[in-house]
Amino acid sequence: MKYFIYNENSILITFDSNINSELVYEISSLRIKIEHDFNEYLIDAVQSLNSLLIIFKRNKISANNLLNKIKNLNPENTAQKLKSKIWEIPVCYDLTYATDLEEFSKSKKISKNEVVQLHKSKIYDVISMGFLPGFMYLGTTDYRLHCERKLKPSLEVKRGSIGIALNQTCIYPQDSPGGWHIIGVSPLEFFNLKSKSPCFVNPGDKVKFLEISKSKFEILKKNKSLKPNFS
Repeated sequence: MKYFIYNENSILITFDSNINSELVYEISSLRIKIEHDFNEYLIDAVQSLNSLLIIFKRNKISANNLLNKIKNLNPENTAQKLKSKIWEIPVCYDLTYATDLEEFSKSKKISKNEVVQLHKSKIYDVISMGFLPGFMYLGTTDYRLHCERKLKPSLEVKRGSIGIALNQTCIYPQDSPGGWHIIGVSPLEFFNLKSKSPCFVNPGDKVKFLEISKSKFEILKKNKSLKPNFS
């Protein structure tokens, strides 16, 4: 880990490891420990792919004092704080909604069904949140699905769309432009400002995709109170 005083009210912690489950666990555990132990000083703790940004109240503590406190945290105690959930996300992979699935399968020289089977076969780490409120970066995908972003981004990706790019998959929480290859859609609501917790998922949690039919998707998307299951 490397520590930097980013500006007058934030500290940046970076991690040199490759992005994998162990790194996600390490960053998430440290974030939760900092949020618990130093809550009185914090404005926010923003977890990214390989870093953690601590934004604090500079009228409560100096950057140097908080930095020293963070450095003195016991790593063994930190790891015990994290209890991640596995969220079950229903996905319809029908070509009506999977607008890039056919072209994507051709580019990877595998069948559409194999793309779907590979995509739903893994349990993904929620690596980070960003780009849009509630936008989840999930990883890592099977190596056979690794790809670059689309050369020409789509101007309108529908809410709930499931995308693939690089070695990750994602969920669009709202209508938005985007450059990920869209291979499915979920009927769930992923961001709601009226909720106590606008996004039900946190970095460090895990996601499992469950395939549903087009008819099931049409029924579920009408259910405004639909909630995801977790274990």
